[in-house]
Amino acid sequence: MQIDYNNKRVLVTGATRGIGKSIADCLYECGANLILTGTNLEEISLLNKRNRDSNILNVRYLHADFSDINSCDLFLAEINKYETIDVCINNAGINIVNDFLETNDKEFSLIQEVNINLPVKILKVVGPKMIKNKYGRILNIASIWSVVNRPSRSAYSISKNALVGLTNSLSVEWASNNILVNSLSPGFTLTELTKKTNSPKQLESISELIPLKRLALTDEIARPAVFLCSDLNSYINGQNIIVDGGYSRL
Repeated sequence: MQIDYNNKRVLVTGATRGIGKSIADCLYECGANLILTGTNLEEISLLNKRNRDSNILNVRYLHADFSDINSCDLFLAEINKYETIDVCINNAGINIVNDFLETNDKEFSLIQEVNINLPVKILKVVGPKMIKNKYGRILNIASIWSVVNRPSRSAYSISKNALVGLTNSLSVEWASNNILVNSLSPGFTLTELTKKTNSPKQLESISELIPLKRLALTDEIARPAVFLCSDLNSYINGQNIIVDGGYSRL
């Protein structure tokens, strides 16, 4: 049994680092035609140049700063040029750790804009293409904080719960068009974002709480994501798949 993405065009947001990069790397190994986004314009230019120099024709990086309305609009216009997008993985996200009463309106709005409003906008572009072609796989990368919680995560948790709600709704609306919509909720994973929002002491304490006694590696999140968006998945729909080493079962 082999996962094959040949002749599939796949969009992955936030794909230059962390979980998104691991998902993109796995998809590349499976033969996908990739549209990948990142926020650093210089980095995007270098990545595209590297691919051209290496004659890699099935990977294209797009610059997209989703905290900027103009950049977001340019990105949406660009992906709308594609006739088909077979798979959409909404991975880009941000987190600002702050107590509920200390979170100001600007911080709250920014988190909601990137984590939930952006996927909505993307799917309004991608969805009609999938409906027309009677095929699609959509995966929204949510979070363990859509299932359990801890202090200072209110704004982030709200956004990820909304993302799961979007998943549930579209899984019902679009199923008759052969479109499967799921979300995947990673637990603690060794990414830059996790390291930024937790001290080394906190990471050590968290590892002790996880039944597997360690944080996930990014490729351990990428592999189920790639399966869910492949043709091997023909019946999993409307599910929030939790990949957390058993943490949420404590």
